[in-house]
Amino acid sequence: MFNPLVVVLAYDGLCTFEFGIAVEVFGLPRPEMGENWYQFAVAGLDSGAMRATGGIHVVADGGLELLPQAGTIIIPGWKGSDVPVPAHLVDALRQAHQQGARLLSICSGVFVLAATGLLSGRRATTHWRYSDTLKMQYPDINIEPDVLYIDEGTMLTSAGSAAGIDLGLHLIRRDYGSKA
Repeated sequence: MFNPLVVVLAYDGLCTFEFGIAVEVFGLPRPEMGENWYQFAVAGLDSGAMRATGGIHVVADGGLELLPQAGTIIIPGWKGSDVPVPAHLVDALRQAHQQGARLLSICSGVFVLAATGLLSGRRATTHWRYSDTLKMQYPDINIEPDVLYIDEGTMLTSAGSAAGIDLGLHLIRRDYGSKA
């Protein structure tokens, strides 16, 4: 059985829609799905209340110490293709992946995954507006700009924000079957 704990990353400047997708798909209680449905937590990159787009504040369940416990980690967009990914986040994601966690990005969250080096030599996608920038910054990643999502086993990427919904449903089908 896979690890059902889904941890979504939150940070100051959080992309609200992508975060909401992760919450809606994996974070809502689904008693009709039985006791083995996903568990959900929010890991804060920053301490305290973090500002999200639209004036929303998010308070996380914990910090990056939650990542090694996760079966799936979701990166819901990123602050921008030109915003460096903190080294301690890169290290925490690498360690969690090495311990078996799947890493899933929505839209510009792929820049966080790319910074880990774990996408090197793999296929990935992102929103069309970021495809050329991603290709320039990370030429060792095989960018496929014309798909909704890519499943590389333990590394999953989606194109635009709404494609994150499709990727989330794909993962549910993979974990629980098409009936779910």
